[in-house]
Amino acid sequence: MPGLCQFRCRLSLVGAFVHEVSALLQHEEYLSTNHGNLLASILVRYPQIGTLQVLPHSRCMRFGFFVKGPSDSEPFLEFSKCLSDSIEALVFLAGKQLAVLDMQVSRYEDFSLLELARDMSSLSLQEISLIVSLLEEHFGEGLVCSAEDTEEDLTWYDDFIQHVLEDINNDTPLQELIGFREGGRILVFNKSHASSNS
Repeated sequence: MPGLCQFRCRLSLVGAFVHEVSALLQHEEYLSTNHGNLLASILVRYPQIGTLQVLPHSRCMRFGFFVKGPSDSEPFLEFSKCLSDSIEALVFLAGKQLAVLDMQVSRYEDFSLLELARDMSSLSLQEISLIVSLLEEHFGEGLVCSAEDTEEDLTWYDDFIQHVLEDINNDTPLQELIGFREGGRILVFNKSHASSNS
């Protein structure tokens, strides 16, 4: 599997914060590993994304963003309207069918967790970039961004992300995956595999 081997080599060059991704996924089948690598690549490429999940029951990818500051509803309502209009237009122009677009906000004392669910069959790299750009535009420095940095050529990640997303359709088998940041590292776990072994 040259693509997977190349990805592992790339990860080793990025730094210690993604070094263990391949080890965590090494026992999975190629397809789920490829999707695990997809989550890791998106988290490397977009430090504004705090958590990322693949939800097989709804065939969605759920993005998690942390926003600092007051938990007033109005900014999130305005952002939700702008985001929905932008995504619907982008998916329409791409000639695809929008199946799932759902945004939820959980408010805590000092920050809010904004979660966005999108069906993977119509999701694209261009849309992920648009989502992040709109969040930065609306929330500015309030949007939590990982301090991790890499001198790696991000074009490689763009190509990989787009390639894997384009291969996902309504018949593609999906497993429940979760990716997140912890102690300066990016971790990806296969929850479906963990459940089957429990």
